[in-house]
This record gives sequence, structure tokens and C-alpha cells, in this order.
Amino acid sequence: MAQIEADIAADGVQLIWVLEADSSTNPGTAESCRRFVDSRGSRSGLCVGDGQTMPVPQTFDRSPFAEGRGFDILVRRSDMRILYVTTHGTPGGNDNLRAAELLEDIRRYR
Repeated sequence: MAQIEADIAADGVQLIWVLEADSSTNPGTAESCRRFVDSRGSRSGLCVGDGQTMPVPQTFDRSPFAEGRGFDILVRRSDMRILYVTTHGTPGGNDNLRAAELLEDIRRYR
């Protein structure tokens, strides 16, 4: 995970991890997000707790991308245009990309 994160950063992409809720279903916080991604081998990126999203908590969870699952989006900084979306999680119909596959897509769409 750490090497893929380094490769993503080297390609000029800033990772932002958003945690909807912790394993006890408490609303996600920046601290619980960092603990979670650290436990998965993450060494970089910014963490956001969806329970702390302003001005309204659960903004990411209510987005059209979420629909009860995780998602990855690639947003171009210059115009904030969403270039790419992929989904992951347990509900059916998700892409469930591995980190290396996500890196390939980042390079294709940026």
C-alpha cells in the first residue's frame, strides 16, 4: 500500500481518505480515519471523517457516488471537474479495484 501511495503522489495526485463510520458504526472522524488507514498500511494522504463534514455531517455518504458503498473519485484541481469515479464495497455491482489498478486508471484519466 505504501509504495502505491508513493507512486500516486509522484503522479501529482493528493489522496484524501474519507471514513463514513468506524467499526462500531460511530460517525467517522479524522482521527478514526487515520487509525483505520494506518491499520491497512497507509502512510500518506489526508483523512476526513464524514461525521465531521461541514456544514452538514455525512455529506460524502449522501453523495450520488456513495449509494451505500465506498468510492474513489479523481478531481482535476484546475477546474474541479470530476474525471473518474469507481466504487468498492460489499453491495453488488462495484468495481472493487486493487490499489495498483486504481493507479493505472489515475494515469489514464488525469
